[in-house]
Amino acid sequence: MKFSVTLIRTVARNLYVLVFLNGFLLAALLCFKIQASYENGLFASIKSNINDHLDINDNADSIVVKSMNVCYYLMKPRAVTFNNDAAAAMGPEAGLFRSTAVDLMTASGACGSYSQVLARIIDTYHYPVRIAQMKAYGYFGAHNIVEVYTGKTWVVLDPTFNLRFIRPDGQLASFADVHGDWAYYSKQLPAEYDLNYRYEDVRYTNWTKVPVILPAIRKILSIFLGAARVDGFSLRAHFMNTYTVCFNIFLILEIGLMLATIKRMVKRTSWSFSRYFDVGLGQNKI
Repeated sequence: MKFSVTLIRTVARNLYVLVFLNGFLLAALLCFKIQASYENGLFASIKSNINDHLDINDNADSIVVKSMNVCYYLMKPRAVTFNNDAAAAMGPEAGLFRSTAVDLMTASGACGSYSQVLARIIDTYHYPVRIAQMKAYGYFGAHNIVEVYTGKTWVVLDPTFNLRFIRPDGQLASFADVHGDWAYYSKQLPAEYDLNYRYEDVRYTNWTKVPVILPAIRKILSIFLGAARVDGFSLRAHFMNTYTVCFNIFLILEIGLMLATIKRMVKRTSWSFSRYFDVGLGQNKI
């Protein structure tokens, strides 16, 4: 521990190392910005295609359903071509960073990829969206779906099967609707549907995935927002644009590092000037 503190202090005092680190962070920022712009462009193009098929009769419900249709027919052929091992051969972009563009291009995450892509498409329309982990086979995360707030309630969409449920009044159903009357809604299932996905229960964030840290965050948020609101919070939906998140994090680091570097440069310049001035005075006295 003492060695680590000493090393950090040494690095912080070395102007050449600070300048190098600034260059590294600036290069990373440029890379993240380029990748984020590329990914944003992909989903902007998808949105444009959906908009071409909208008319004055479309509302929030029909827009999200048409978005799911486009998502399904984009992803299904890729799911046949790529398998779950495809990401392993694609390097950090599919592993460490796992951008939504990878899910779009490969569908290698199965229902997770379908849900991620649909959530990202719907997000371009600025509807509140969350990715839900359904409970099946006795555990959460057996199947992922998407919920969208269309102005009245959270409606449920299953992009893996291009499935939405219709209530008796003709409106889109919520998870609670389907859970409360599975006998009725099960009649709307497509032939290839896995009947184990019975809408038993759902969660929106796995607060135990990172021990200590995530449970602590959950407790703090529950104090300020309330437990019910936190339970309905989808953390994953806020990290769909991986490269934008990385850009923002590195930008904060770069600002801090840049200020530290400038401070060090000013201190060094002041010290050099002071030394030069003192030497000059000494020579005049001689």
